[in-house]
Amino acid sequence: MRKLVVSDVDGVLTDSKINIGHDGEVFKSFNVKDGYGIAQWREQDSHDFVIVTSRKSQAVANRASELGVKEVHQGVENKKQKIEEIAPRLGFDLTDTVYIGDDLTDIQAIKAAGTACCPADAAQEVKSECSYVSQYSGGDGAVRDILDHLETASQTALGVIPARYGSTRLPGKPLVELAGKSMIQHVYERASDAALLDEIIVATDDERIVEAVEAVDGTAIMTDSDHPTGTDRVAEVAANVGADFTINIQGDEPLIDSDVIDAIVTALRENSPKVATPISTIEDESLLDDENTVKVVTDTDGKALYFSRSKIPSGGKTGTTYKHIGLYGFETELLLDYIGMESDLESAEDLEQLRLLENGYEIQTVEADYDSKEVNVESDIPVVEKELQQERTNGTQ
Repeated sequence: MRKLVVSDVDGVLTDSKINIGHDGEVFKSFNVKDGYGIAQWREQDSHDFVIVTSRKSQAVANRASELGVKEVHQGVENKKQKIEEIAPRLGFDLTDTVYIGDDLTDIQAIKAAGTACCPADAAQEVKSECSYVSQYSGGDGAVRDILDHLETASQTALGVIPARYGSTRLPGKPLVELAGKSMIQHVYERASDAALLDEIIVATDDERIVEAVEAVDGTAIMTDSDHPTGTDRVAEVAANVGADFTINIQGDEPLIDSDVIDAIVTALRENSPKVATPISTIEDESLLDDENTVKVVTDTDGKALYFSRSKIPSGGKTGTTYKHIGLYGFETELLLDYIGMESDLESAEDLEQLRLLENGYEIQTVEADYDSKEVNVESDIPVVEKELQQERTNGTQ
């Protein structure tokens, strides 16, 4: 997404202090973190950065030159008018313009811009007009923090629910009725409650599933019937949509918690690994040796070390041993590479996520207070229906 950032100087790129030497020269202190953030922002073809300030200073011109900022407007009396002139000239709409200010002289420009941000020590009247208030004060890294926020906030997240009709253990599984609704409807509605998904699409191989989704005003797309896995089906949709992140939401988890989905999107935005997945502690001792319960061990930063159907660690106990929840978030570019990778470990354990670890990629795990319940066979249906009825009784869904 194209973005133009227009920034004030005093109280934003610097603190509010103005130091004047004996000869009248004005000295200003700029933060190198802000400088790095501005340089990184400007490296992107769709972004630009402009300085607009009511004061005049050679120090500002010098600093702008160092950072490669070409548009520097000093001695501006009407900042609103100035940004209204700059934005279209540079090829931006005002809706795509961000203004960073800190004091009352910035209010009108703040109101005119599509997005307004400010440092932590901005005037209260300014804070009340801003959609984002940095945790840092002016001259203390606020601008870099704001630019980082703008970058992550503009990253789009697509939720894809793979739904294959021909399940071997439970044919027509997505259309199985659970407490008065089809399973795919339960999953779609819960995914729709996730605040951080920009779009949700069901990826299927059967027109009956398309009709069921569209009947509840959802979006479904027919995909290749020969995909070997649900992830391949998800990737087909992701390649056509082109979101920054793609969240693979399992179509057989009608109890999926939308907060877990949001936590995965947040993990992708805030951590370096390009893959994120939820985990939770095992509280039922019988699951420790259950091959259908996938176990995981992580490092101290929550990055996955290994996944297995066996108990890991071998001495694992309830409350301290973690199971994997079958939901994945990918940086879309990696997802499209992932489907072409090979893995011996994946074949040995019958676990797709090992393909990433074996090929040298990190997976960020996110601990969640959520007990996943998949519907794989007929006997799972009454168990999940009981949970759904309990939720209705408690008024939580």
